Formats: sequence, structure tokens, C-alpha cells
Amino acid sequence: MNGKKINNKIIILSILSILLILFILFFAKNNPKVISIENTKIYPEKEIIKKVKTESVKIIIVGDMMLDRNVRNIINKKGFDYFFSGVKDIINNADIAVANLEGPFTDNPSKTNIPHSKSLQFTFDTKLAKELADFGFDILGLSNNHTKNFGNEGFEMTKKVISSSSMLYYGDPDNKSENSVIIEKNNIKIGFVGFHEFTYVNFDKVISEIKAIREKVDVLIVTPHWGVEYNSQPTEKQIKLAKEFIDNGADIVVGTHSHIIGDIGEYNNKKIYYSLGNFAFDQYFSKETMTGMGLQIEAKKGVNGIELDYKQILFEIDTKGVRAVDKQYSL
Repeated sequence: MNGKKINNKIIILSILSILLILFILFFAKNNPKVISIENTKIYPEKEIIKKVKTESVKIIIVGDMMLDRNVRNIINKKGFDYFFSGVKDIINNADIAVANLEGPFTDNPSKTNIPHSKSLQFTFDTKLAKELADFGFDILGLSNNHTKNFGNEGFEMTKKVISSSSMLYYGDPDNKSENSVIIEKNNIKIGFVGFHEFTYVNFDKVISEIKAIREKVDVLIVTPHWGVEYNSQPTEKQIKLAKEFIDNGADIVVGTHSHIIGDIGEYNNKKIYYSLGNFAFDQYFSKETMTGMGLQIEAKKGVNGIELDYKQILFEIDTKGVRAVDKQYSL
């Protein structure tokens, strides 16, 4: 009798054991996140792939912009939009649009739009600053040989006019102060540092500025006003300066002043555009001075850091204004 009871208990325990095993197997099959008793590994339902978002910013940099003399006359007669309509899409489609302002905004009357005037003392109508901002320009560079055409008073007025028009400025004709500006778009910080060669002073302050903002930005662009007018070849001094800019932190060097498109160089895998040539000017005496370049830079920020892509856009400048040409620039 006792043997029978023991056999019954064994049978019942065996059945319960089988049911428990079946239950565990059934539960594991229908719940793939179960923890294995043997090795304590988790088996997820599916692999999770992390997507890294790539952020980008589009920058357009153009060359010398002079708004006096014949350019003033054309705008006064035909209007601002008439003169600049041929580049509207290019400026509007950029996240950041930058130009070298080749002169000051002041209330002084023009000395250059008088017939037979040979004056090179430029002044720009202050109302044009707001039009430039509305058109899409964000930053104006002031490191050049015409910004102080009306002295310190004109220079200070220029900065106030630009700021009141919701644009930024950077650069000092004397390389003394306010040599840089930082702008952030799409979570990418872009720094600009200006340099004016022909003041022949304070180069050390420009280098110090490059070093100072290098760690604050993702992309650092140096824009020197330098070289020899109407000469596309860089001087030995320009080549040396460009290397110093890059050695101290510049990602790219983009120059102005020569009024024609200059050579394109490279140093330590960094681009050097020695001159973008004219953007808005009235030098109608040669094909070279009537052709300018816009440099389009796309900065992409991803898992591997910053990548820079470049595109050169050709401009034609004449008495009808400035317009983009539908072809790539090549040397």
C-alpha cells in the first residue's frame, strides 16, 4: 500500500515536472525577452540600430562689394533689386551669406558719381544696408583699404548702420579690434577672422584672434584683404601668410582685393582661395574685372566630425548688375 502511494507521488511529480518544462518552453517561445537560466543573456526581439543625424550649414562668400560711383547711379535709376536680381536665389538659399564691404555707410554725399571724378573715396547710402539684410546677407567684412574712406567717424557709423540693419560685421582696417565674429546655424558654429595687409600693423593680433576662437567654433574661415591688384598669382608674402593662418587654426582662407579671380591653392589639405574677385563693382574695362567668384561652402557635422564641401560659382558684372553664370569655375 505504501509502495502504491510512493508510485503515485512519483507519477504526479513527473507529470508536474513535464508540465513545468512545457510551460517554460511555451513562455520562452512567446516572450523572446526572457532571461536564459543557463547563461543569463537577454535575447532582444530585434536589433536596435542607432541613427546619427548629420547637421549641415550652407555658406556663400562673395568678393568686393562697392556701392558707390556707377553702381550707385544704376541702383538710383533702376533699383536695388534690378542690380542684384541675378544672384537672389544664391544668396537666399544660403544659411550664411558674407561679403567684403569695400567702403563705409555714411550720410556724406558721394564724391565719385560726379562726371569725370577720379576720386576713390567711397561712401554708400545707409538705406542700402537694410536692403542687403532683407536680400539675405548676414555678415559684412570690414578689413579693407576703403572702410575708413571717411575716417574713424565714417567707420563707426558703418558699424552702427550694419548692426541696426540686423547684420553682423567683423574686421578692422587697422587689424586692431573686433577682428572676428562667430555665428551659429543648425547647431554648427562658424568663425570668421579678417585681416588687412596694407595697414602693415597688428598681424600678431590677427594670429592671436585665430588661436583664441579656434576652440570655440566648428569651422574657422580667415578672409584676408591682400595681394596685388589685377594679378591672379599670389605673392610670396601671401603664400607665407596663408600657411601661417592655417598653421594657427584656419580651416580655409578666402581672400579679396585684386578685383580679379585669383589662384586656388592648398596647404595641409586646407583650401586657399587667393581672391574671389569683384562681386558688385563698376570696373568695366576688362573681362577679368567683370567676372567674379562666389564660394559656396557646405559644412556637414556628423559622427566623424566636420566635413567641408566646396562649389565655385561664377558671376558676371556689368551695367545691368551682377548675375550668376550657369557653369563651374575652373583654372
